[in-house]
Amino acid sequence: MLGLGTLFRAVKGLLARPLEDTGLLPTRYYVREILDALDHDNIGEAVRLLRKAKGALVDRARLDLARQQIIFRCRVLRERHAKHIRYLEGTIKAYKKNRKLPWRWLRKDPAERVGYYEKTLELEQQAQNLLEQYEMELKDMLTR
Repeated sequence: MLGLGTLFRAVKGLLARPLEDTGLLPTRYYVREILDALDHDNIGEAVRLLRKAKGALVDRARLDLARQQIIFRCRVLRERHAKHIRYLEGTIKAYKKNRKLPWRWLRKDPAERVGYYEKTLELEQQAQNLLEQYEMELKDMLTR
């Protein structure tokens, strides 16, 4: 025999996603989903859900709190990416200055390793720019 909780989760799983885009669900649903996305460092999903929650049965205080948490998480992740960028730039600069890498990194050809660092640097910069765009979008939502 199925419990009432199991039945409720099954119905919610079937109906929640289609209704999510309409904004008809209660604010607490969106806030819970936003916090779940933040728990998995999925900032894009959290911002998408926040956009959808604009038409929700409005509890502005909860949405504002969720928005502030997303902004804080964006700043933390941007700082982490900035730290990685500084490290990669220093490593690439050291290689270009000395034309060699420290001995412990010589598992691969140094030129190949620098190419890897440059690709990683590019990805880190893209991630930082994306987080900055999310943060600006969230700040714009605050002023509206």
